[in-house]
Amino acid sequence: MALPPLDERTKQAVLAEIGLNKDSLKEAVRVLKEWLEQQPHLPSECDEGRLERRFVWCKASLERTKSAIDMYYTLRAVVPEILSNRDPFSPWFRQITSVSYCLPLPTLTDDCHRVVVLGNLDPDASKYNVLDVFKLIFMVGDVRFSEDCCVADTYIVDMTNFGVGHIAKITMPAVKKLEICAIKGYSARIRAIHYVNVPRYADVLINLVRSVMKPKIASRMQVHTKGMNTLHKEIDRKILPEEFGGQAGSISDLWTMWKQKLGNYREWFLEQENVKVDESKRPGESFNTSDLFGFEGSFRQLNVD
Repeated sequence: MALPPLDERTKQAVLAEIGLNKDSLKEAVRVLKEWLEQQPHLPSECDEGRLERRFVWCKASLERTKSAIDMYYTLRAVVPEILSNRDPFSPWFRQITSVSYCLPLPTLTDDCHRVVVLGNLDPDASKYNVLDVFKLIFMVGDVRFSEDCCVADTYIVDMTNFGVGHIAKITMPAVKKLEICAIKGYSARIRAIHYVNVPRYADVLINLVRSVMKPKIASRMQVHTKGMNTLHKEIDRKILPEEFGGQAGSISDLWTMWKQKLGNYREWFLEQENVKVDESKRPGESFNTSDLFGFEGSFRQLNVD
């Protein structure tokens, strides 16, 4: 099971965690839909479920949700190398999903957090494209907007099959793109990032990620160097895959289901290809991409490959 069907009990538990109820959520969605109708530069987001999840992941803040929706469609225009060309039947998709995975695990934690595992299936770094990996991460994120319900995410980065050649392909600008898209565009709430099966040379990558991430997120990074025992103290075994000493099934089987799910969303991904901000219609000043990065100009000027 990729993600279990969203049931009312789970939804109510998530809402209770952030102090919401059905009526307040319904009213927030009404306000957001009304606001969107007044934004000439933004597409109309008519899916109430996606708006609900936006609001929940923005900690029930209307203003934060509005900003995230605007940034979500703006980043599609600013970062097309990650947020466009997302056909799950295309050669790049078949290649990267045979090499890497982004796997939300099916069972929530007791406090309604989703555990997501990132890792490589193939040790051959020549097959690894960091921007395609990031593209895959946000494709999974878009499916979760439609189907998931949780308070926040806990990430596990499995560094098995992750060598020096992979690390050489991950640059500071690339990681910064990932952070901005995740936090500002996809409303990611990161409870923790756990690194497991970590080789000694991986310190270079982990320190790079720490240097780019905001201090609040960097402080939530944990490196597990003595097997899985310390991870089991943080995350219940019933949630984890078999490879981590858990009971949720194998990564291979779970990832196969997720690849099928992404394929089922092909029509939606193709429809979304041109659904993005129209800066010519934005009220007031146009969006300045240089304000987003804080170093070395805009993403378009950065050579990540």
